[in-house]
Amino acid sequence: MANIINKNYAKLKEISTYFTEETLKNILHIIHNGKTVNILSWDFFSPNLKGDNYLSIINKVKVTSAIEGKEVELNLVVKSLPTNISRRNAYRSPEFFRNEIAFYTKIVPKFEEFLKEKNQLQLLCIPRHYSSISDGDNDYIALEDISASGYKTVDRRTCFDKDLCMIILRALAKFHAISFALKDQKKETFMEIIEHVNETYFSYKHWNWYKNFHKRLIDISKNALAMEYPGSQAEQKFNSYKPNDLYQKGIDLCNRKYHSTSVITQGDSWIPNYMINKTTQRKVVMLDFQLARCTSPVLDVSPFIYVCTERSIWYENFNILLKFYYDELANAIHLLGSNPEKVYSWDTFMNEVKKKFIFGIIYAMELIPMSLLDPSEAFELDVTNNNINNEEDIDIANIWTLSNIKSKDGRLRLASVIVHGVQNGFL
Repeated sequence: MANIINKNYAKLKEISTYFTEETLKNILHIIHNGKTVNILSWDFFSPNLKGDNYLSIINKVKVTSAIEGKEVELNLVVKSLPTNISRRNAYRSPEFFRNEIAFYTKIVPKFEEFLKEKNQLQLLCIPRHYSSISDGDNDYIALEDISASGYKTVDRRTCFDKDLCMIILRALAKFHAISFALKDQKKETFMEIIEHVNETYFSYKHWNWYKNFHKRLIDISKNALAMEYPGSQAEQKFNSYKPNDLYQKGIDLCNRKYHSTSVITQGDSWIPNYMINKTTQRKVVMLDFQLARCTSPVLDVSPFIYVCTERSIWYENFNILLKFYYDELANAIHLLGSNPEKVYSWDTFMNEVKKKFIFGIIYAMELIPMSLLDPSEAFELDVTNNNINNEEDIDIANIWTLSNIKSKDGRLRLASVIVHGVQNGFL
């Protein structure tokens, strides 16, 4: 074997001071059960479509090593803080990193321990976590690159078909079931791990950061309704809300960590955060837990249905999708040894749908306009103001500069969510 050594240490340091050759060696050492590892090279690739990610820098890293005379490749996805300090502060990136790293290092191990006891590890559809650091300056997360196993992302400007919609609802149901069963059987453990995730988006302390952007989202929604459903009941109802009413509702729904129906949720349910393996089984892996929170599972289901699927799918199959999700949830809870009727009955779920599906509308107001952006229209990420030191200095609306939706199809996609919400009493 001809070992060609190619090591660019500067590329490692771009990720983090603490992302070193020794980090790579330790990862391989664990994967290969303690065998001696000789790192030969690492190569970097940037996988992002502009507009898919704002809070992190994402690199794919291919590590080539020699282990017991054989050349071995390891593919990683490494998320790191923006190198531009103003961008880092503007997007509050360290806060989001702290939350996601807590998810992978504090919550996932307890989930896996519980699932191993039940011989049900397949219920957790996430990439493997290898290494991470969270200190606010050198944060990174190194994860398994599942694209090497045939998983692919879907363009955020498209929508999932009905089959994929159900496959992802099944993955969400399995994920939520872990929390329900763990809380039922090992409540002390569950109550301990939920302390590690905190609300990173909908909270009073972030209102000044978000308020002008939120007002812009309201205006975009009003424009879509005025052009596509002028004079409708939905337009009148939506326009009756004060500018901060919906954000206040989001705060109320997201900050329910200790409620009986609260579980660990993925938190950011839009198309780039799911990877699909289009084999005959069409498996899915969930990504990005920077907005992970402990709240009702409806706060994952509602944005997924409204944001990630075409109107025709949820408009024609709404109750079918809800029943499918719940049946998958109940089956998984039962597999884990708990009684779904006791921990989260169908009636309880539907009651939460009535009260909390509004969150999907709130989320759609932001994510649908963002999903529709062409890469050429995506926001300029690197903020030029080097004097941004804290959240009080920032108006995110000056960076996330969304305009009214240009296309009729796009306006209908957003406006129809609001119409459906009004028709069903969610709004």
